[in-house]
Amino acid sequence: MSKTILIILFMGMLTFGYYALVFEPNNIKIERQVVAIENLPQTFDGVKIAQLSDLHSLWFGSQEKRILEILEELKPDFVFITGDFVDPTTKITKGVESVTKLWGELGNEYKNRIFGVFGNHDTPLVRNLLKRSGITILENENKKIFINNEFIYLIGVDDPWTGRHNLAKAMEGIETEAPKILLSHSPDIIEEIKKEKIDIDLILAGHTHGGQVRIPFLGAPWTPSKYGQKYAQGLFEINSTYLYVNRGIGTSLLPIRFNCPPEITLIKLQK
Repeated sequence: MSKTILIILFMGMLTFGYYALVFEPNNIKIERQVVAIENLPQTFDGVKIAQLSDLHSLWFGSQEKRILEILEELKPDFVFITGDFVDPTTKITKGVESVTKLWGELGNEYKNRIFGVFGNHDTPLVRNLLKRSGITILENENKKIFINNEFIYLIGVDDPWTGRHNLAKAMEGIETEAPKILLSHSPDIIEEIKKEKIDIDLILAGHTHGGQVRIPFLGAPWTPSKYGQKYAQGLFEINSTYLYVNRGIGTSLLPIRFNCPPEITLIKLQK
């Protein structure tokens, strides 16, 4: 092999490494979706929801600052976070304490308008700190979200990937035909909802990271889901239920992304 070819290969590997390790993982995209719900109350028509997922924070760094900047630009009515607030390698003391700055700022800015569910990497320490942050965490429970005198149901299940979810418990007390939005860390919850024929208008999930590395024409070599790439990323319509799977912000296993940039989703509800 000639010296020129070796240099070209080396430069190509160097470029790919920079792109996959530095550029794409730090280039958060804003994905905009419109979801139409037939019986949506008039006061919710046009409401904007920002979905964050899989932050995998190591500390309060540039990524966390960028999240706050983007939310300031988007000015959502509500913020929903679908799990994995910290990375499993986050240091128990300094790292987690640093990340609480992000949670506190979010909790203060979106007081009574920010909700989340736990992911598979959210330890008991993280859970306790989150509960004091001003972010309302739903653990297999539901809550009425009001605008004026009209409401929708927000339902949150604990992490399905680790089997902590209890969908029946989360649905307890729901007695009306009001619209229902469900937060779940893993999109696999959709199969249980289909099987049990539960009426949910919109499910927001994450966990998959979109596959994190997506090879053109082939997709992701591996996706953390029982159903492979079926629910890897994006918007799905299953029967009368919409499912949106967020690619997440952080990374897992390897700190790389390729053809699968991090995202913050802005969902607009309409009648």
